[in-house]
Amino acid sequence: MPIKRSLHRNILFYDAGNPDVLLGGLIQNGSITDANFLDILEVLIACDKEVEVKERRSQQLVRRRGLPLQLGEYKIHSKGIYYIFPIN
Repeated sequence: MPIKRSLHRNILFYDAGNPDVLLGGLIQNGSITDANFLDILEVLIACDKEVEVKERRSQQLVRRRGLPLQLGEYKIHSKGIYYIFPIN
């Protein structure tokens, strides 16, 4: 992802198996919930196994609770093979 486009994003997500590679991000303006975030990732990720999303520092699992998504960096975990559809 070009750096200029990602400067203002306050939610970033990474592949847990390759933690230095930024996969994407978005701007949290207060309207995105944890459930919305997981829905967005389901559209962007094609996987043959269940995918887990954890906050990068706290390792807290993101669950569908309908609470505002906290600003930060998130890791995508899966025991299967998955593909991230590119965000332009």
